[in-house]
Parts: sequence; C-alpha cells; structure tokens
Amino acid sequence: MKALIRFSVLLVAIASIWTTGFLGSFGSNSAFAEELPATNFYTQDLSKIDLNNANINTFRQVRGMYPTLGRIIIENAPYKSLNEVLEIDGLNESQKELIKANADKFTLKKPDESMGRERINNANYRL
Repeated sequence: MKALIRFSVLLVAIASIWTTGFLGSFGSNSAFAEELPATNFYTQDLSKIDLNNANINTFRQVRGMYPTLGRIIIENAPYKSLNEVLEIDGLNESQKELIKANADKFTLKKPDESMGRERINNANYRL
C-alpha cells in the first residue's frame, strides 16, 4: 500500500512539473520582441554581444562587465532597446556609463528561450 501511495505521489509530481513547463512556455517574454531580428546561432555575428541571448562568458569581451554586470543584464532580459537595459533597477551610475560607453559592442535580437538558465551556467568549466 505504501509503495502505491509513493508511486501516486511521484506520478502527480512528474505531471505537475511537466504541466508547469508546458504551460509556462505560453507566458514567454519573447512575444513582445517581434520587431527584433531573428536569432540564428549558426550564422550569428560574434562581433557584437546580443544582450537578449548572450552567454555570461561573452561579457568577458568588455572590461568591467564580467561577471556582475553581465549577470544583471542576463537576469533582466529580454529587452527591446538599449534604453531598457539602462533602466534596470539597481544599476549604479558607473555601470550605466560602462554600458553607454560600449553601446557599439551590443546588439539586440529576438530572445531564444531555449537557452534559459544555460545563459549563466552552460557547463563550460575550466579544468
């Protein structure tokens, strides 16, 4: 009897996790960014940092942005414009100035929700 109860609880937990993940994809933040160019990781221009899709390690290209400012930008994405990045709550003036000074190094593309948490922790570890 206990095994049946445990199995039932496990089944309910799996079903709710799957349902939450499935239904959560309908509330995606990327729907508002339709006017941005599409994201294509195969032909991606690596000369600029895509603030809606870049991995945390990409922010190493700009002195002073890795890791703290890069993480803040990733956690508050997606954005429609660079002005939205500058309006992030908690940014101090020096961080805003750093973003403005390097504006030519950034771009915005449609958010690719498939990366999710992998933007911060993508299992690229140094050995």
